[in-house]
Amino acid sequence: MSLNHWKLINHLKVYLSKHSQEKGVLDFANKEWLSIFEKLPLFYSRAVTDGEVDGPSCQRQQQGDAAVEPKPTRVPPVGLAPAKDDHSHGLLDVSKSKTVKPAEEKIPDSPQSKWLPKQSVSKESIYSRTKHVVTSVMTARSEQSRLKRLEELTNHLLQYPEAKSLAVREGVVRMLLHIRRQNADPDTLAVVREACTLLGHVDPLPGRGIRILSIDGGGIRGVIVIELLKKLERLTGKRVYEMFDFICGVSTGAILLSVLVLQKKSLEEMSQLYKELSIKVFTQNAIWGTSNLMWSHSYYNTEMWESMLRQNIGDVALIKTARDPQCPKLSFVSAVVNQAQLSAFVFRNYSFPPKSRSRYAGSCKYEVWQAVRASAAAPSYFEEFQLDGFLHQDGGILVNNPCGVALHEATHLWPGSPIQCVVSIGTGRLQSVPTLSDKPSVGMSSWRTKFMKILDSATDTEVVHTVMSDLLPSSVYFRFNPHLAEIISMVEIDPAKIRQLELEAAMYYRRNEETFEEVARALTAPPSLSQRTHRWLEELWARLA
Repeated sequence: MSLNHWKLINHLKVYLSKHSQEKGVLDFANKEWLSIFEKLPLFYSRAVTDGEVDGPSCQRQQQGDAAVEPKPTRVPPVGLAPAKDDHSHGLLDVSKSKTVKPAEEKIPDSPQSKWLPKQSVSKESIYSRTKHVVTSVMTARSEQSRLKRLEELTNHLLQYPEAKSLAVREGVVRMLLHIRRQNADPDTLAVVREACTLLGHVDPLPGRGIRILSIDGGGIRGVIVIELLKKLERLTGKRVYEMFDFICGVSTGAILLSVLVLQKKSLEEMSQLYKELSIKVFTQNAIWGTSNLMWSHSYYNTEMWESMLRQNIGDVALIKTARDPQCPKLSFVSAVVNQAQLSAFVFRNYSFPPKSRSRYAGSCKYEVWQAVRASAAAPSYFEEFQLDGFLHQDGGILVNNPCGVALHEATHLWPGSPIQCVVSIGTGRLQSVPTLSDKPSVGMSSWRTKFMKILDSATDTEVVHTVMSDLLPSSVYFRFNPHLAEIISMVEIDPAKIRQLELEAAMYYRRNEETFEEVARALTAPPSLSQRTHRWLEELWARLA
């Protein structure tokens, strides 16, 4: 290491001590600069051009400079060029050197170096930034400026969820509602709806109470759900996303809802698309499938499945769907399997108020296709799906009937509101009728039998139905789950079998037509006079405030 190198390091230390207030930067810089100088050949070549060589002359120069303390020289930060009138040899002042710098060496454009230590953002900094963003929205003078600052507010709330409580205390919800009443720009209104959703604000319910839809998992048997929803749409004259305030699905339910609710496709389009996707995904060579199962624990092509989800569902973030005024609250359920205890994870397009918390972990920051992929990651069929260190599998292994999860989430969004109607739709079940000839086995069962019985009990949808029917009145809770004449696999691709499922759904509707009509009346019931008066007074009070 030459003498000028040591002098330059000393100059850098003086500069950093004057201009840097971060602890540990000097100690870290000493080691980093030494390693940088040893790796960059241009400094050595410059030392040769300046007449510095190792030998007696270098020793005499060291003795002569030892008595004179070098004066502090201002060295520009990394990435900034020195001033024109600055004749000192700074770090980047290498243009006068006779050597040619190698082509692969590039000087970073950013003034911040990678070696600077990363610091966590303190709560005080987050609060200060929150107040600044809120103030900027309040003081915006033009619509374009306000829209830009509202976008900054939503990004800030997504990046720092702990800022929500302060934003609510600062009256941000009241400010956003005022902007919504005074503004007609659709882009501004969309961002306002997203910001209100992030802060946990929900608009008054349009009906007498909360209307909930829950859809089970079941693979190709999801065609049963499509046929039953067709009957409800015909009876009510409304689309699925118009009939319900809160919708929850798991596995197959998540796939159907992501298209019916978010993309607003018709049930006829959904039926055709669902069959096409199922045939493409579930068509697999037995040899390749077995090989994949051994190596990646997935019988079917997971990469192709993900590509199809991206193509048909899209990569929009869940929270962005809140910008649509016709989009209800939506949730998909998966199961996190790499924790100490198997737990449900809820992908949401909403957020709870600061003082309200669901017992289920979840997030609204992920994209729609990621939520569907995680919720439908059936074990042995597809690979597990990793998101931020969590391994997700099909939510059906834990809550194949998500009706209880939906009720829990909805009552936390609208606390104190009555339940108007809960519709739970299954994907079919077998009607087991015990006979006298059935004799229980007294021998020891195999491991496979034990595993299958545990899996059946975990994915049993009727246990949740029994609990819900005991808790809710019969005029509020409705469960539709047809009995199947034979076992049809969730990966069935035979068109005849799929048509049989549709016929059984039609027969089930004819047998329960009166119940479907009762559901239609419950879903379309308008709010009572007292509810309309109360909501009018609340809106008037909000305008005056």
